[in-house]
Amino acid sequence: MKKFEDKRKKEERLKKFLITIGVIFTFTLFNLWQSNSFSQISKIFQNPKLQVFTIILFAILIEGFPFILIGSLISGIIEVFVSEDKFKQLFPNNKFASAFIGSFLGFLFPVCSCGEIPVTRRLIKKGIPPSGGISYLLATAIINPITLFSTYLAFSSFKMVWGRFIIAFICSIFVGILIAPSDKKEILKDYEEDKDEKLPKFQKVFTHSLNDFLIMGKYLIIGGTVASLFSTFISRDFFLIIGRNKIISILSMQILSILLSLCSYADAFVASSFTYMSSISKIIFMVTGPMISISLIIVYFAAFKEKFVKKLIISVFLTLFLLGIIGSFIGG
Repeated sequence: MKKFEDKRKKEERLKKFLITIGVIFTFTLFNLWQSNSFSQISKIFQNPKLQVFTIILFAILIEGFPFILIGSLISGIIEVFVSEDKFKQLFPNNKFASAFIGSFLGFLFPVCSCGEIPVTRRLIKKGIPPSGGISYLLATAIINPITLFSTYLAFSSFKMVWGRFIIAFICSIFVGILIAPSDKKEILKDYEEDKDEKLPKFQKVFTHSLNDFLIMGKYLIIGGTVASLFSTFISRDFFLIIGRNKIISILSMQILSILLSLCSYADAFVASSFTYMSSISKIIFMVTGPMISISLIIVYFAAFKEKFVKKLIISVFLTLFLLGIIGSFIGG
């Protein structure tokens, strides 16, 4: 109860802050109208940097919100219609076997990077082993038919498709086994949900879905804003210049994918545009972003406990960096 009271207090403070900002903004507009200075506002909106920021932000939100909605609906369906016993039968207690199954669960619940978070929360709450939930969280945005097909369309190369698949598969299983705790309470944050058992089942689905959507959606806006600021004010050419070296190119493409926060269904087309970068650095770009982009990290902190999220970010980043180095030497 104390946690929920603290949460309500934080939300009240946030509301007061937003109301204060709204009042200041209203008075500013009124002052500009009185002084006939509205022409100054149009000059601000014509600023190229602001226009780029707006375009990137809306692109992230337009890409992300439908998949958060889909993920939230799947989450609600799982909560209401699928029993814990069914998941316990599907997932063995063995960490490796559970992580293996979780990495392929994207073919059953194929959602994009943003939609995977509410589904993962619900799967772990339903009793699947943490290693399976973590591997699903990391793999599903990449190891699903839509993402793999879009990768082929972008590169017209099965080598790139298999490369992306294999590295995502290895990383999701390794990290899933490495950081999985024995108790799911070490992963999940507690949310206050409507427990009214008298509601019809379909109404329960939408109640749970709405709860997940509102929680994830507001953090997507914050994450999208941060990612858009980085994308606007940090030039991609900077990463390409420092990316001449094999190892530095992998590191620079990792950082770039984290900052850009692209949708996993579309990032292959961006990766293919980096014509002077090595194939392995492009693959690492396409795997890192769907796992730990800026917008995702902020939503992670909303859905999961802080200690777990920090372990997840560090483990994924270092694992993919090492896989990239190994891949660069194997592939020449």
